[in-house]
Parts: sequence; C-alpha cells; structure tokens
Amino acid sequence: MATITTRFDATTNRDLLKEGGVRKIFDTTVREAQVFYKELVNDGKTGDEYVRDQRLAGLGAAVEIQEGQNIPIDVPVLGTAKTYTQREFGSGFRMTHRMDKFNKYNLWKRWSKDLARTMKESKDIEIHVMFNNPTSTSLTCGVGFDTLAIANTTHTGLADGTSDNYDNYLAAALSYSALESARYYFKTLKDDKGMLVGGTATHLVFEPTLYTTAFELTKSSGRPHEMSNTKNAFENAGFKLYEDPRLTSTTAWFMLDKKSPYFDFNVLTSEEPFMVTKDAPDNTLDRVAISHQMFTYGWGDARACYWGNT
Repeated sequence: MATITTRFDATTNRDLLKEGGVRKIFDTTVREAQVFYKELVNDGKTGDEYVRDQRLAGLGAAVEIQEGQNIPIDVPVLGTAKTYTQREFGSGFRMTHRMDKFNKYNLWKRWSKDLARTMKESKDIEIHVMFNNPTSTSLTCGVGFDTLAIANTTHTGLADGTSDNYDNYLAAALSYSALESARYYFKTLKDDKGMLVGGTATHLVFEPTLYTTAFELTKSSGRPHEMSNTKNAFENAGFKLYEDPRLTSTTAWFMLDKKSPYFDFNVLTSEEPFMVTKDAPDNTLDRVAISHQMFTYGWGDARACYWGNT
C-alpha cells in the first residue's frame, strides 16, 4: 500500500505543498479506465465461491445395419469437469494526517479515482494472462477439459480414435495464407464425437503492431501485395478487427467464433470492485483507502479459438 506524504518531491526533497511553489499537479494517472477483455470472453456473474463445467458428448454417427439386425444403442460420453474458483484482488493507499491537512490539490480525490481505475485495469491485465500465455500449461487459470494448453496441436475429444482431435495452433505470422488456414479450420471443425459442426470467425484479434497488416488483408478489394486482378476473398469476410493493446507480444494474433455454441472462454465475477475509506488501524491520524474485488477466469474447450501466432 502506497503512503502519500507532504514531502513528495523526490528530485529536491522539498515540501512543495507547504512552500506553495506548485503551479499545477501534472498527474499522468488522470485517465479513463480501459478494459478490453469483455470482447474476448463470456462475461458472467456468479454468487458461488466455485462453479464447475462438465464436459459431455452426445451421439455419434449412425451405422449401417443388415436386415433383422438389432439397431445399436449409442450412449452419451461423460468427460472431465472444469472448476472455476473465485480469486481475490485488492489495492489501496494511505494518506498521512499532515498531507490530508495541508492538501490544496485534491490529492485524496485524485488517488481515489485512480484506485478505481487501477482495479478495473488490473482485472483486465489478469484476465489477459491466458491470452498472453496460450501455450503454457502452468497458469493459474489452468488447462482445458483435455488437460492441454489453449493453443495445442493435439486437442482431443471424447470419441474413440482421433476423428474428433483438432489442432488450433498455426504458429505463423498474420498473412493472407494464414487467414485461409483459419477459415478452413473453422469451416471443418468437428464436435467431441467427430461430427461436423463448422463455424465462421467473428473476430480477428491482434496486437496494435499488426494493425496495418490486418487492415490491408481485410479491407483491400484486390488481393494485397500482389500485382494482379485477383479478388481479395477476405474483403467482406464479416469478422471484426479487434485491436488489443493488452497483448504483450508484437506478433500475437488469433481468431474467435463467439457465435459458436462451443465458445468457452469465461470470466465469472462474484464481486465488482468497491472502495472503503477509513481511519488507519493504528495510533496515527492517517486515513486509508482500500479496494477489493473477486473474480475468476479460464476456459474448458478451445475449439472456437484459432491461434495464429503468440
């Protein structure tokens, strides 16, 4: 917890508030909170400390039978469960009685607003951990139903054999051919029993470094970077360009199908950020402001997300 005192000028070690030498406070924390995760997940509420998602696969394909043969009975397959446990996050600051008494610049109000912004943005940063580490298997948000990381080349379903396995990691730079691979992936997607479900990407998500590339690939009438009359197949593809500055890698991009019933990236919030101001718990006359929130995040099935590059 930061403590705000009157001697805040670190360069001269002078008490400028008492001397009256400050013309204005140049405070770079005066900004609006920016939150980007809500576009990338199912954003839900919960009143429970933990919730579980259960994986279940329905019926597979029908089989040919001979005259007089019994019709085979298929049985839905139960898979593993995914547990989402609420996590707590907090921050705060302390202002000395001396600063509070001689404060002429509304610093208590300024940092109270900054604390509210910090809590919102901290949540955004934390949730992006799973998108900034899609190949890791050691995250707090864990792994999916199949115990594999988000971007894995051998995701498994519940059918016998490999008919329902899927590879949602291209490991390639954003390009025209990469978008072709992504389109094919979504159109040929299968469910947990190997049945075709298909889909269409709704979002192309990318780090801001890739903005020009993303714009050229999807907004040009002709195929970009070619001296030809070839039509650009992605000019009217219909997916949203979503520039996400919370992504930490300058090569990061991925695509989502948020309309898919299999879209399974989730944030569950049990407590929105709230702030309490009170006297410091000691024999000083200081005041403290503290803020607290509870949420959790993660994913179970990754098939509605296609990772281009990390």
